[in-house]
Amino acid sequence: MKQLQERVKELENQNKRKTADSRIFIKKSRVCSRKESMSCETNSYGGYRSTPPLPQVEARVLEKEVLIGIHCEKQKDIVLKIMALLQNRHLSLASSSVLPFGTSTLKVTIIAQMGDKYCMTVNDLVKSLRQDLLKSHDIQESYS
Repeated sequence: MKQLQERVKELENQNKRKTADSRIFIKKSRVCSRKESMSCETNSYGGYRSTPPLPQVEARVLEKEVLIGIHCEKQKDIVLKIMALLQNRHLSLASSSVLPFGTSTLKVTIIAQMGDKYCMTVNDLVKSLRQDLLKSHDIQESYS
């Protein structure tokens, strides 16, 4: 019984050390264009005052993984386009989900692994993804 009590104390101490040593730094980014910069300012609760136009792109980095959230209009093959954009940026898909939101929008959530050649900041990633998605949307509209 005494051995078990000592073992429990030992494990509790190890757990305390692991908790103290496992602080994680998560960097989050969200980009707003000049037109929407006033509507994109954060409030005191860390939220956004109003919703900017689609597509909305945000990303968080944790070690060698990137969590990407994209809220965009439904388009033909949009998910394939997003995957190609990630591959061009040396990000490999680890997990993804696509959920319809209403009748005309999608919420795409992606976890990607950074490749050896990945060299973008989280802000640059968000900006470039949003710009490419806007271009893709403009091209899609011109064919409609």
